[in-house]
Parts: sequence; C-alpha cells; structure tokens
Amino acid sequence: MLADADTARGEMAELAGLRRGRIRLGATPTLCTSLVADVLAEFRHRHPGIDVEILERGSRTLIEALVEGSLDLALIVTSVSSGAARAVLERKAVLRESLVVVSASSDPSPFTSIAGSAAEIEDLAELPHIMFPKNYDLRVAVDAALQAHDVHPFVAVEGAEMDAVLRFVERGIGIAVVPAMVAVDRPLLRATPLADQTLTRTISIARRSDMTPTPASTALQSIIQEVADRLTTPGAATAELVGRV
Repeated sequence: MLADADTARGEMAELAGLRRGRIRLGATPTLCTSLVADVLAEFRHRHPGIDVEILERGSRTLIEALVEGSLDLALIVTSVSSGAARAVLERKAVLRESLVVVSASSDPSPFTSIAGSAAEIEDLAELPHIMFPKNYDLRVAVDAALQAHDVHPFVAVEGAEMDAVLRFVERGIGIAVVPAMVAVDRPLLRATPLADQTLTRTISIARRSDMTPTPASTALQSIIQEVADRLTTPGAATAELVGRV
C-alpha cells in the first residue's frame, strides 16, 4: 500500500509538472491551418510529454463538445453561441482577424484598378468564387456581406474545405474570401484587404467555467495568448490584419 501511494504521488507530480499527460483541444479548420500550428509547435517544444488530441470542427460543434465535457479548451469564433452554452462556458477573446480576398499570385491581379488599396465588395461581383460549404460560419458571414451590397457572384466551386479552397485559388480557378492568417507564408497566393472594416471575426478561447482547469490546459491557454500577442505585435507580418481585442 505504501508503495502504491508513492507511485500515485509520483504520477501526480509528473502531471502537475507537465512531464506527461493529455489535453483535448478543439479548433476551427481555418485556425488549424494558422494559429493552432504555431501554438502546438511552441507547446510541444516546452512540454514534449503532453499528448494533444485535436478536434477540428466548426464553432457550433466545438461549443457542444465543450458543454458535453469532451474537450478541455476550444478556439472558437466569438459571434457563434447557443443559449445552453452561455451558462456554462467561459470565453476569453485573444485576437481580432480581418477577412481578405485571396487570388493566385501567378495571375494578373484581379484588382489592378485599385492596386495598393483595399477591395470593395462590389469589386468581387464579376470574379469566379471558390465557396465554403453553406453551413460554415465563414460562408454565412461572406454571403451576408455580399447580399448586403446586392452582389451575386459566379460560384466556380462550392463546398470545399479550407485546404482545398486555398489550393484551388493557387491554381487560378477563382478567388476566395478567407481569414487573413491563412494567407500568411503562402507565396502562391496574393491577399488583398477588404475595404469593409466590419468584415472581421474575433477568436476566443472557450472552456467550461464549472470545471477546474488542469495544469496542461492552463499551460496551453497561456501559450495561445502568447502566440496571439506575437501575431499582433507591431512589425509582425500579420499585424496590419490581425489585432488585439
């Protein structure tokens, strides 16, 4: 019994010291190709013994998973919510991200008449679009902006996921409206800011407020904030399109 107690104490010390353990993180597909990759690289460097399980889904599904207790943390779009979730979730906004228009860098700019400036929603009317599935939060926001300006673009491809959308744009099939961070470090893409400053989204860390965070989830949340701060630091490649909240 004493040996078992010593073993249990040693295991708890390892968990508290972040030498081993497991954490379940949820994130949207757009964040998995940008912010999350940097976060996991830093977390792995500092805590190589912690196993990270990723759930890549839309914000609504991630909120449901948090409420059910199957995730420790989730990176979600703040505007997405549900009545049941408000009572049990704690959210902390970490950054605000602008939407941009991406096109193939190998093709002439579709916005040559406004080179060096931002694109108006009306500028998108005559261009072929690569669209996300209709149930994507990002698709809903883009459709609402287009409708508000009475713009009805030609849809070249519809229903693709983020990685496929970016590849299609790189091949010159059409343009797409995406979060700014996914266009960083992609030399085959040209990103043009949108003039409409309301086309942004706020990213938050969410967790259950009635559950005590584990040492691993506390450490991961801290690293998420560090990486977000780094992306918004003046002089960073993302600083003009990603801001603090």
